[in-house]
Amino acid sequence: MIADPGDAVGHLRRLAAQLEAHSFLVDLEAPEDPLPRLHVVNPMVPAMTEDVLASHEEDGQWWFWLSWAGRLGHADDIATVAERVASVLHVIRR
Repeated sequence: MIADPGDAVGHLRRLAAQLEAHSFLVDLEAPEDPLPRLHVVNPMVPAMTEDVLASHEEDGQWWFWLSWAGRLGHADDIATVAERVASVLHVIRR
């Protein structure tokens, strides 16, 4: 994955807004090295966390990725990506 940190931050901010609207806690971490990342926390179960990165492929298309290299979805489809993050952080109550 190759990414421009400035562009990556812009995509991560859009995703952060969508996740905050669904009551997730988010923290945009934008160090120069490593890549910018969005730390997402399930507020109902704070131990359930995930880091999301934004990167583009050689063709210039931007994608969101889980920290363990699982591709979440295209950067133009924020709603679907937010749903997928929510499913990763979802806790099933019994």
